[in-house]
Amino acid sequence: MPRNRLWIREETRMLGAIQIMTGIFLHCLGLLWMYLLLTQTIAFEATYIPLALLTAYPFWSSLLFIFTGAFTVSLEKIRSPFLVSYTLVANIVSACISVIGLLLLSIEFIIHSKSSKNSLWPHKSGKLLSEYLFILTILELFVASIVSHWASQAKKRGR
Repeated sequence: MPRNRLWIREETRMLGAIQIMTGIFLHCLGLLWMYLLLTQTIAFEATYIPLALLTAYPFWSSLLFIFTGAFTVSLEKIRSPFLVSYTLVANIVSACISVIGLLLLSIEFIIHSKSSKNSLWPHKSGKLLSEYLFILTILELFVASIVSHWASQAKKRGR
């Protein structure tokens, strides 16, 4: 590779695509959760509190994950020192938001496990949607950590 180009792994574009897809899936799950909550308000009442949905976590985090994925994909294409810095910051923020989402979802799971023993089907389907959100948030945390590590390595080698 020429001296004037930054060292960036080729897999970075794929990880950026995974971040974009994770953001899209999170947004779609949030829409499903919202539809379920609005159509089944009588069944939910006060026995199940969708903490992640009430904080709008699936919506604002999905925008951030898509934005971070776009930076990551463009980093592999353009390879500029400034873009490395922006991608590094975006992935660190994305990892922090993922941790916040995992904490919100964990609190939601704890509240749900303490509140009811006999769950109605909307509660079970809501918990299932929250579990999918949890899995996708773990995936985003994992990918953001890897891209952050690779970007910091590229930044060190670029000096």
